[in-house]
Amino acid sequence: MRALTGNELRQAIRGRWLSRSEPIPIRGVSIDSRTARRDDVFVAVRGETFDGHDYLPAAAAAGCVAAVVDLQHPPSPAVMQHFPAGVVGAPDTRQALLDLGGYYRSVIPATVVGVTGSNGKTTVKRMIHHILQTRLTGTCSPKSFNNEIGVPLTLLSAGAGDDYVICEVGASAPGEISRLARAVKPNIPVITGIAPCHLEKMGCIEQIAVEKSALLGWMGPRDVAVVSADSPPLEHALRSYERRLIRFGVSPDAHLRLTGYEWDGKKQRFQINDRDWGEMPIPGRHNAINALAAVAVAARFGFCQEDALAALADFPGVEMRLQCVEAGALRVMNDAYNANPASMLAAAEVLASTPGKRRVMILGDMLELGEQSDHQHAEVGRKMAGMDIGCIIAVGERARRLAEAAEQAGAITRAFATRDEILPTLADLLAPGDVVLLKGSRATKMESLLPEIEKIGRNGATLSSAPKTARKTTRKTAAKSKTRTRKKKQ
Repeated sequence: MRALTGNELRQAIRGRWLSRSEPIPIRGVSIDSRTARRDDVFVAVRGETFDGHDYLPAAAAAGCVAAVVDLQHPPSPAVMQHFPAGVVGAPDTRQALLDLGGYYRSVIPATVVGVTGSNGKTTVKRMIHHILQTRLTGTCSPKSFNNEIGVPLTLLSAGAGDDYVICEVGASAPGEISRLARAVKPNIPVITGIAPCHLEKMGCIEQIAVEKSALLGWMGPRDVAVVSADSPPLEHALRSYERRLIRFGVSPDAHLRLTGYEWDGKKQRFQINDRDWGEMPIPGRHNAINALAAVAVAARFGFCQEDALAALADFPGVEMRLQCVEAGALRVMNDAYNANPASMLAAAEVLASTPGKRRVMILGDMLELGEQSDHQHAEVGRKMAGMDIGCIIAVGERARRLAEAAEQAGAITRAFATRDEILPTLADLLAPGDVVLLKGSRATKMESLLPEIEKIGRNGATLSSAPKTARKTTRKTAAKSKTRTRKKKQ
C-alpha cells in the first residue's frame, strides 16, 4: 500500500479528529487485531458476533498508529492516546472503510478489473490473475473478498507500482453492486453470467441481471466491459449502458465463442472461434467459458490469444471448486463451496462426463431461493435424471425435493435429512471405482463429508462391492431410514 497521511485518511472518509498527535505515515489497513501490522490504521468495524472497538488496545499493541472509530461512541481518552497518528471518528466505520478504499483506488495508477456474476466470479478472477502475473505486477483479492469489507481491503492492498488490481464484486440484495462499484470504478468490468440465486431478496432473474450490470455504471469513456453472451436477461439489462462490450460464451453473437470442448478425466481441451485450442488441468465446460472471459481481459493488457491460453495450461483451479481428491478406491470431486441451480447442473454435467466405474453425486440444499426453492430444486432434479449419474444422494429437506423429482424422472436416489444421518451409511452407499462429487450451498458445509469419504476410500475393505443404492428413494423408504436412525440413538 502507498503510504497515506493522517489528513488523507480523515478527508477520504469525511471523518472528524477525536485525537491527533504526530504526522506518522500510515502504511496499511487492518480490521483484525490478530493480523494487524506496525504502521497500520485499525478500522473498528462491527459484525454480528464482534465489535472491533473491543480490540482497539490489542490493535495498538500490535503497532497500529491510527484508528477509525464510531463517532457517536468514541473510545476513552486512555485508549485513544495509544494511537500516535491519531483517532478519526466516522458515522459508519464500514462505510468509512469502503470510502477509504475508493479514495485509494483514485490515487493509484493500476488498471482495475471488477468481476461479478452469479457463478464463476472467483475462478475467473484467479484465471485473469494467473495470466497477467506472467508479465505484470498486480494484486488479486484473496478467497471471496467480494463485499463491503473485502472489496476495500483488496483495493487497499495494492502496491503503488502495481499494473493491475482485480476485485471480486458480489451482491445478495438490490443496490449492493452499485455501492461497491462506486469505490471500485472498474476500467474492465466483467460479468461472468446470470443465474437464479439470492432470490429471497432479488426476486427474479431479471432483477439479478439489473443488479450485476450496475458494475458498468462507473466505467470511463475509454473503458471496455467483458460480459457473458449467453443470458437474455443480461442482454436486456445492458441496454441501459452505452459502453463498448466484448461478449464471450457459446452464443453465435459472442466475440469469443466456445466452439470445442473435450475432457478426458485429467485435463480439458477447448477451442475458441473454431481456431485456437487451449487446455487446462481442471474439468468443466463452464470453466472453458470462464477461460474465455479471462482471455478477453488479458487482451486488454496486450496479451495475444496464444500467450493467454499458454498461461492457463497450468492453472491449478480454486479450492472447493471441482477440486479433485484421490482417495484410494474412490475419486472425489469437491465442489462444495457454494451452489445455485446453474452451478449444480454444471457440476452434474462434469460428473456425468468423468470416466469412472460409477458416478455418485452427494448434494445438499440450495439456499436463498425464496418462494422458488421447491420449483428450482425439482427442475434441477429432473434435468439431472437425464444425465449419466449412477446415484443421486440428497442431504437436507430442500435437497430431498430434488431427489424426489429425479426419482420420478427415472433416477436412482437416496435422501437423508442431515449430514449426521448419512455418515453411518456412507460405506454402504459407495463402491470401489466410484467417482463422488460433493455439492451444496455454503451453509450446508458438504465438504465436512470429505474426511469420512477419504477414510472409506483408503480403507477399500470397508466399501461395499454392491452398494445399497440400487433402489429408488421414496418418502416411505426415507421414513424407514429415519426410524432406524432413531432406534440406534436410543
